[in-house]
Amino acid sequence: MRRWPWWQGLEGGDWRWPAEQRVLLLLDGVRVESLSRRLYEWSEGELAADMLYAGTPWAEVSELSPWLVGLEGPEDPILRAFLAEGLEAEWGYLILGRAERGEVTDHLRNLIQVEHPAGIPMLLRLADPAVMAALLVSDSTPGQVPWGPIDAILTPDAIAEEWHYHAPRETDESPCHLPHAYRLSEPQHRRLQDCDRRRDVGQLMAFVDRHCGGWLTATDRGQRYAQLAGIVQEACELGFTAPREWALFCTLMQRLGITSWQQSEGREAWTKLLRDPGQGSGMARLEAALAVAPTSRTDVTT
Repeated sequence: MRRWPWWQGLEGGDWRWPAEQRVLLLLDGVRVESLSRRLYEWSEGELAADMLYAGTPWAEVSELSPWLVGLEGPEDPILRAFLAEGLEAEWGYLILGRAERGEVTDHLRNLIQVEHPAGIPMLLRLADPAVMAALLVSDSTPGQVPWGPIDAILTPDAIAEEWHYHAPRETDESPCHLPHAYRLSEPQHRRLQDCDRRRDVGQLMAFVDRHCGGWLTATDRGQRYAQLAGIVQEACELGFTAPREWALFCTLMQRLGITSWQQSEGREAWTKLLRDPGQGSGMARLEAALAVAPTSRTDVTT
């Protein structure tokens, strides 16, 4: 995998806009509010794009559908909007290939629903850059991994603030076909589970940045993410496994003036309170702890 920092620009690494490949942009209808309307606004009505959920069992939730957009070049207005507003929120990613847009659309539609390694159907967040990077791992074999007509993907990583270029291994092996739902391997499934945790910790970081400014000791974005991931692990060890519980746990730690549970004065008493089954649910236990915590710091609620 090749990578370079955002500050160098889209073409700031060793990647340049290709002359012999099409460049497509897949955007997430969940992360980009009113995506279809905004696409028409950005393109001034001249839109070359496909809504992935059209003609599928998920057509009824079309407002959440990813859109695959054909780009005219590095100055395309939709690409400019993505680069200006969508990197930190990871709105989507670039797809490179020689195939027509319609062929790539059909291939992606076949990946909306895949099979768990145990054979259970599951939906993929196809437009999430981390999800696709977990599925289409760099240097993987196209006969085993569903690259299909995709030559490479170029994904933004908002934690590292980098561009990542992923491409399959060069081989004469024929691409795998998808007559039925693609079954994930165990390693792919584990990487996708890591994506879920990454997404949750990223949302928690946005909450902390908004409500707990100055609390985390790390200033670099990647270091703050790593610090929060450690705090989430501590929360899980105390039995708090839901993102809303993590937000309250961070609020409690901010009130106590700590960034690690091991630092807390009277840790045994606080731990006993947080684990007291008589207080009820995890949220109730955290609220009980917040009720008796110092209030000298900014009060934060979820």
